[in-house]
Amino acid sequence: MRMGMRKRVYVGVSGGMDSAAAVLLLKERGYEVVGILMRMWGEPPDAGRLSDRLGIEVKTVDVRREFERRVVQPFIDACLRGETPSPCVVCNASVKWRVLHELAPSDVCLATGHYCRVVRDSSGFYRIARGKDPIKDQSYYLWRLPQEVLSRAVLPLGDRTKAEVRTWLSERGFSDWACKKESMGVCFLEGDRPGDFLVRRMPGLGETLRGGPLEDAAGNRLGTHEGYPFYTAAQRRGLSLAKGRCVVAVDVRRNAVTIGSPADLFVREFWLREWRLAEEFVGNGGAGLTVKVRGVGENPAGGVEVRPEGARLAVRLTDGRAWALAKGQPAVFYAGDRVVGGGIIEKF
Repeated sequence: MRMGMRKRVYVGVSGGMDSAAAVLLLKERGYEVVGILMRMWGEPPDAGRLSDRLGIEVKTVDVRREFERRVVQPFIDACLRGETPSPCVVCNASVKWRVLHELAPSDVCLATGHYCRVVRDSSGFYRIARGKDPIKDQSYYLWRLPQEVLSRAVLPLGDRTKAEVRTWLSERGFSDWACKKESMGVCFLEGDRPGDFLVRRMPGLGETLRGGPLEDAAGNRLGTHEGYPFYTAAQRRGLSLAKGRCVVAVDVRRNAVTIGSPADLFVREFWLREWRLAEEFVGNGGAGLTVKVRGVGENPAGGVEVRPEGARLAVRLTDGRAWALAKGQPAVFYAGDRVVGGGIIEKF
């Protein structure tokens, strides 16, 4: 880098608090920042206003076709298989970070407003690592990012808590951003249940599936339901159930939903497809690893044992049990704070 030349970075911006804070922090650290505003679903914020407010160039990129092909359609397919997919994990790897990587010249860094860190381990591999904020940590959602992306990544919010970021923004005159309500949920569902989204996209599906059997574990019929895509493990919403009862299984072939006790949802072993794991941990059977089976909520404590079984990876919990697993969800492996692999839950 020539004397006096500032390091450049492309930042994925959305008009929200976190990406704005990432831009402003990087500017404060001396980076030359270019904002990349991706149009994926619905109308994006005005790029001109965002540019003026942040004091940077903001480029708008239309990625709606890619988002539909890589995120929305796979989500629909997974739901129809009776799975509970995690489209945000897919979007981060297949759209957001991939687009940044392809747009930015090779000497330009890449950044987002995610609350996690990037570290380089002793073997030279770059790893996503947990952020400072244990409540907001988003490392689980970035486990699929490849080395060519991680080697360029800058995550300025990883060493701060959400509360610290709000205070930092307010002190610099951006209290309107600091007070913004955080967006939650999957963007394209627009607050609806996955089943409602499927019915909108596939007219007639609701009528086809409505009225399937609601059963107990012995197969006794308890009533009817709206259709299996409306249900997932541990769910009570949308069902008139006695206290201490919830969904424990979904049978796609029969369009049947089984009701049981939350205690029925604990498992000690499960299997992953599309898995990847650092070789040292495949070789030692998973010694030193922990696993997360959801980004937010109850995760198993203690260690794991792993063993490849053909295309699958078997995972056994050595010190605890996992609760309310859902097929199609990621399971992500950690060595301390570092993400070292993961896969998609296929069987348990």
